[in-house]
This record gives sequence, structure tokens and C-alpha cells, in this order.
Amino acid sequence: MARVHESVKYERIGSPTPSVRSGTMGPPSPSPRKRKTPPSEFLEAQSVARSFIRSHAPSVETHLRRDDDVEPMFMEMRRLPDSLRNGQQDSPASQNADASFAHQSFAHPTFTDIGLKQKACNDTLGDLQTLGISHVAALPELVLVGDQSAGKSSLMSGLARVNLPRSAGVCTRCPLHIRLISSRIDHWSCTVSLQQDYDFQPLPDRKPKTSDVTASNPFPPWVKMSHRDIKTFKTIFDPSEIEEVLRWAQIAILNHGRNFELFIPGEGAVAKETPLDVAARETDAQFSPNIVALEIKGPGLPDLSFYDLPGVFQSPEKEEDEYIVKVVEKLTLEYIRREKAIIMWALPMNIDLENSICLGIIRKAKAAQRTIGVMTKADQLPSQNVHNWLAMFRGEKPLVGQGFFATSRPPNQPLEDATKWEELFFGRQVDGNSPWPIEFAEFADRCGVERLLLYLSHKLTEAFVRSLPSVKETLYKRLNEIKGELDALPELPANVEHEVKKSLVEFLNQVKTAIRNTKFSSEWNALNSQFQACIFKMKPTCKVKDNAELQTIDLSSADSEVATPSPSKRPRPSDSTVRNISTPSKRQRQENATTPVKHEDYPMGGMSRASSVMAAPDLHLPSPFVRYFNRGRCAMDIKDIRNRILRNKRPGMPRDLVPDEVREILCIDAVRKWEEPLDTYIVKTTELLEKTANGALEESLGVLRRRLIFRECHNHLTQFIEAAVAGQKSRLVDMFNSETYQLYMMNDDAFHRYKALEMEQLRRVRGIIRLKALTLLDWDYATKRVEDMSEEEKVKERKLLDTHLPKLGKDPYDTEIEVAGFVRGYYMMAAARFVEGVTMNVNSNLLRTFRERQLDAYLDDKFHIFSHYDPSLYAELMEEDDHTAKQRQQLKKEKDKLVRAMNSIIDLESSSGGTNGINDSTGVSGTSIIDSHAAVYVDSEMGEDEF
Repeated sequence: MARVHESVKYERIGSPTPSVRSGTMGPPSPSPRKRKTPPSEFLEAQSVARSFIRSHAPSVETHLRRDDDVEPMFMEMRRLPDSLRNGQQDSPASQNADASFAHQSFAHPTFTDIGLKQKACNDTLGDLQTLGISHVAALPELVLVGDQSAGKSSLMSGLARVNLPRSAGVCTRCPLHIRLISSRIDHWSCTVSLQQDYDFQPLPDRKPKTSDVTASNPFPPWVKMSHRDIKTFKTIFDPSEIEEVLRWAQIAILNHGRNFELFIPGEGAVAKETPLDVAARETDAQFSPNIVALEIKGPGLPDLSFYDLPGVFQSPEKEEDEYIVKVVEKLTLEYIRREKAIIMWALPMNIDLENSICLGIIRKAKAAQRTIGVMTKADQLPSQNVHNWLAMFRGEKPLVGQGFFATSRPPNQPLEDATKWEELFFGRQVDGNSPWPIEFAEFADRCGVERLLLYLSHKLTEAFVRSLPSVKETLYKRLNEIKGELDALPELPANVEHEVKKSLVEFLNQVKTAIRNTKFSSEWNALNSQFQACIFKMKPTCKVKDNAELQTIDLSSADSEVATPSPSKRPRPSDSTVRNISTPSKRQRQENATTPVKHEDYPMGGMSRASSVMAAPDLHLPSPFVRYFNRGRCAMDIKDIRNRILRNKRPGMPRDLVPDEVREILCIDAVRKWEEPLDTYIVKTTELLEKTANGALEESLGVLRRRLIFRECHNHLTQFIEAAVAGQKSRLVDMFNSETYQLYMMNDDAFHRYKALEMEQLRRVRGIIRLKALTLLDWDYATKRVEDMSEEEKVKERKLLDTHLPKLGKDPYDTEIEVAGFVRGYYMMAAARFVEGVTMNVNSNLLRTFRERQLDAYLDDKFHIFSHYDPSLYAELMEEDDHTAKQRQQLKKEKDKLVRAMNSIIDLESSSGGTNGINDSTGVSGTSIIDSHAAVYVDSEMGEDEF
């Protein structure tokens, strides 16, 4: 016999396996290119295959595998009967994809690469499903669905190779997850566990209604939890016990709020004292989306896992349970919608297919291409429906994308007898007249649970291997995310006392450093400058005309021009000499002329600065004091000043003698407007201090944000700042009250200097107004600020005023102008004194509190950690809130679960001879692996694209 295998080359990749256990897990490796077999190899294989008639090679039935097999072995493949072969050729495309699976799949490259690795792959997949990582990475899964009474229980028993409960209503109240694991140990075991993903939150006064079932709340009164709780219910070693244990497990999962151990048969109090049927009627919930999981191990079991969902139905026994109909449909739809789910749709052959509720759900989920039709109750097929079911086998009715299988499990028979009976039934070897029509003979390879198991195992393994790279990469990314989240939630340090003291000392030092820092000083100096500018801009202005002349002067603004009246109202200059100011015609013209003088800045050249540490205001920063700038506008009027003097003058006093009360009242009224700007200054200083102190807290104790010490420090810091600011505010209010108590000055030189500057400005503007009113000065003449005038303009204006003002005689408001100059001069002196005092007081009291050790003493008085020794206090300060502790615990559980999942994947890859050597034909990186049990089956009728 020619050695066909010499023309076929296989490669094994032995790249090192990353280890999650060592903590050095790397990202998944990129997929290498798939090896393509040259056409010459195909031709050689075909030429030999066609000449193959009978050999001495072992067959599948005669070859005995040994653990020490190390070489691939070619086995004999017999030709199919022509009748069946022709039948296969006539099968539709939907069936051909996996038709004649028992024969064709062993020759398919996919099965060559991974078919003999199915146990390892399915074991790994079962591990991942049990761990519950589907919220991180979607996994391929088999899902058994069907209408109520569709024969799902019998089918499930056949797939699981164990007698499961079949009585009506037993297993329809929660999903089941069944995992089958073949074992070399000659004993059977089954571990039942409760997988709880939902919390039971019933309404206090009523049962759920159909209207309560929504897209956001699909399973009322069950609410999705953030994690999965897995509770081991019971492990049994006798298959006869499985029905009782499974029923009690379902009862336990329907009593979510009670201890599940109460319902363990033979152990729990409820299970011992309450009959099973009574307990089943008295559950807290009628239905649960939580899962009862069975892990069954034993010799001869297929390596497979699948979900069995409650049967879909239309009418409940009780009207009050109507909502359960919709809940079960929602549950079925949720599982079917999972993009990697392979759907097993159970449909009985004794009813019309059009009556299936599940078919509508499958179509709604657009899952028909992922669905395998599993016909049940084949022994009850009515003869008149043979044509319809045969049409589905042939794909004439393309309802599903994966074709159909037929099964038949007679009721009330032991498992071994049922399997043997099914084999005889589909082989038309049952005693008497067989009800299985001969027309279905061409589909013998799709009849029976055993053939269905082979197909399902192959499809599940193929899907898992195809998705393995993306699953691994997703797990890797999530593990890195969890690591980052856990880093933000550090564990309790080993030396708690040292950590607490170190953290507090670091915080206190950070506060002192921050207050001395240039950034804080710069911001506070800018605030001081804005406060100073505000106080100076609030200097009272004075109207320097009588009632008819609304001329005002404000020497604190930047505006320098004098507004002139409209030309139609402007009196023409006269050529005559100086006229009597009492002439009625001239008086009328003067009162009609309204030339309000705009604000002028006070010349600062002769003033002492308010503070040597103050910086110029930052014009780019909005001032918080802008709303106070115009509080001094029109604060005085020469007519009002005259009236005040007359009211306070005693009889017989000279006309130009001003009572002291007038001067003092005007001065006190001017400085009393500082109260609101002072409050704003205190508020803004407090905000700056809080921002700086809290920044220091965050920088030094930010990593302990979720610990009690951070919250306590924040609370005590807030209280300390409030107390310090309250004391500081009290001192500043005393300073303000001192300024508004009475007129007071000691620095006569400064006062007279300020007054002289103010008098010069007032008399200059007053003189210009008088000349304009008497038409001795053109009305277009603009009054500029002195500092904005050239030397030539100053000389010209001074000469003009010196020439004409003496001719006008004494100003009738000369006394009032002097009073206004006195008030403005005193205001400037008091303002400089007040700003200097306020800022210096804050610096030497409030800020000093933080620069020195007052905060240290305050925290020690609150914590008692430096002056006292109490170990329990340190542990208490490092405690965290319940939410954080719970969050960390959940993250650690998820991390442990994902690490175990990643280790399972790595173990699978390692068992295949390399980190990625499972199968490259389905998209997994690495090349194909043929292990010691791999066998190549050569069919004489394979095409060019097959091997």
C-alpha cells in the first residue's frame, strides 16, 4: 500500500507559554499565516485514494488507542453504498454544510486539526462557562429551546446520558446548565450548584403584572446583580438520586432570600420536614432566571455542555401568573440573541410545525442560521406528515441554517435500553412493523441522539477554537483594567500606625508648603490688589455745579474728555468784556448749559502705596469687586454741602466757618461703603485658602480617599478653616467699625498732601466750568487729565485760568469746594490705611495659623495619635466605607475568576504543543497540531479542496 502520509506535512509550534500564575501574562500573539497544502499533494492523495479497495490498515472499530501513541496513523475508510452516496449528492445546500457528518467530518481539515482535541476544548469551554465570564467575553454555547411538551426533557436525558426528571412542570421554572465530562475513573458523580446572577426584589403589595415586563426589567421581580454568586448545593455519586436533588435545587433557587442549605435533601431542615411537592408549591418566586448547574463526570460521557431553558408556553395554570409567559419568552430571547450561541430547537414530529412559539422567537432574534432543528418523538410521526418533515430534511423549507436531526426516546425505559431502542428504531430493526418511514433512509447519519452528540461536540469545539483568540485578548484587557481599579483601592497596610502617622505628617507639611508657595502668594497678592483698586475707585465724586448744572467730577476714572453740549444749545462767545455774573440773560444761558465732567484718575504719583507687598492688579483676571466700583458716584454735591453747613451752623457763626459735624458725617458716610467689599474680600480669601488646603490634602492623602482618615482629615480641616476665618473676620470687622466710629487721623502730613492734590483738581475743573458758563472759554474745550496733557497744554491752560479767574472774583462755592477736598483727601488717607491694615492682619493672623503649628495641634487634639497611643485608633482611621470594601472584594473575585479562565486557556494551548497551536483553519493563531491519537481518514471520493 502506498504511503500517502509521506506527502502530507504537519508542523508543531513550541512557543513559550505565558503564565497568568507568574503574573507575567502578555497580550495574545498575532495569528501566523495559515499553511496551504500544495495542489500536488492533493493530487497524490486522490490518486492513491481512488485505487484504494481494501487494506490491512486498522479501522476505527479495530484500532485500540494507547497513551504512548506518538505517530499519526492512517486508518481505513470504506466507501458508502451508492444509494446513500447518491442521496447525499441530492441533498440541499443547507444540509450539505454538515451532511453525512459521521463520514465526512473525519476527512474535513477542521476535524483533522481539532476533532481529536474536542475533550480538551470542551473541558476548557465548560470551565469558562461555569466561571461565568460571559459578561466579559462572549463564549460559544449550546442552548436547548422549545415549546412546552416538545420532548426537551427526554432529549436532555439522552444528551446527558442520565435519567432527568420528565414529569410535567418539574423543570420549567429556571434554566439548567449541564456539563458533561468524560472520566477515566470508573465511577459516576454529579455536582449540583446554584449560579445566582439575579437578586429577588418582590413588590411589597402585589405580584408582577405583564406590564411590568419591559426591556429594562425583563424578569420581574428579579434584578440583575453586578457579579455571579456560585453556591455548591450537593454532590452525589448515585444516578438514581439526581431527580430528587435537582428538584430541591430548583426549590432552593426559587427561595432566593433563604439559606440554600435548608433545602439540601437529607441534610437541610426544610428538605427533611417538608414533602417535596408541598415545598414546590410554597416557593417565594414562581420563576427564576438564575441557573441550576449540573457537572456530571463519568466514563463514556461526551465532553459537552449546554443550557436547557424552560419550555415556552402561552397559557399559565393561574391567571395571576400570566406575566410568567412573557418572562419565559424574554429569557428564551436573551439566550438566543447571544451571537455565539448555537441553538438546538426541539420540535415534536407529532404536531404541526406552524404551531411552534419558539420558531417566532428564533426569527425575531435573527438566529435561524445558528439553529439546529432537533426533531423529537419520531416514533409518533403521523404518516400524512411524512412529506412535510422530509421536505425539511432536504432543505425545501429552509427554516434553519444548520439542518435537522431526528430523535426518538421512548418514555419509561432505562437509559441504556432507550439508546439501544433508538438505534434499532432508526435502523428499522424494531420488532414488528417499524413506524420510521423508508423515505428517511438517506438521512440515517442525522438520526439518533448519539449522532447528534457527535455533531454538537464538533460544532461547539469548532466555534470555541475560532473565538479563542478574541476571548483571550478580551480577558487580558479586562485583567489589566481590574489591576488599575484595584491599584486605586489599596489594601490595608501592614504597619497601620506607621502609615497613619506618616500620612498625617505628610499632609501637615504639605499644607505649610502650599501656603508658602509662590502660586498661593501670587493669587493672594492679586486678590489684595483687586481689593485695593476697588476701595480707591469708590472715592466719593462731587457735583461742582449748582442745581441747574449737573456737572460732576470723578478723579478716579480713566476717562479724560469733557462732554460738550449740542451745537444748538451752545452759547456763542461774546466780544464784550467780563459781564456781571448776576445778569439774568447770562444766568439763563449758564443753567441751560449741561456739561458733565467725566471721571478722571487720581494722580498716584504723590501717594504712598497701600502695601509694599501688593502687586499691580492682574488686568486679565476678572475682579470680584467690579459691582462696587460706582458706589462713590455722586456721593457729594456743592449745593447739598451748603445745605448741610447751614443746618449745622450755630447763630452768629461766620459764613465760611464749617461745623466739624459736616466734615465728619461726610467722611464717615464715604468709608461706610467699604462693608460689602470687605465681606467679598473675606469670602474670596477663604475660598483661596480652602482650595489650597484641600489640594494639599488630596496630594498627600489622595490614595487613601476611601479610608476614614481622609474623610476625617477633610472634616477637621474644614472645621479648622471655618474657625480660623471666623476669628479673622471678627478682627477685620473691628477694624471696619473703628474706621466708621469717628473721623480720626494722626498722619497730618499725608492728609494735607492728599487734600492739596484733591483741591487742585476740584478748583481746576470748577474754574473751567465757570469760564465756560460765562463764555470766556470755548465750549469745545476738552478737560483732560493732567497726566495726559503735554507741558505746552498745561502751561497754556494754567495761563488761561490765571488770567480770567481773578476777574471773576471769589467763587461763591469756594467753602463747599474746600469741604469736598477735605472729604476726598481724608478718604484717600483712610483707604490706604484700611487696605494696608486689612491685608497685613490677614497675613499675620489667618495665614500665620497655617504656616505654623496651630493646625498640627488641632489635629492632634482631634485624633490623639501623637500625644496618645491607642492601636485600635490607627486601625479605625484606616477603615473604609462598606461600598469600597464591597467593590474591592468584587474586583478580587472577578480577577480570580478571570485568572483561572486565562489559566484554563493557557493549559489548553500548552496541551496542544504550543501557546497558539490549536487550530489555524478556524482563525486561531498557530498551526495545526496532530497528537498521538490523530488519524487521517482518506475517502476515495474526496474533491480537490478536501483532505
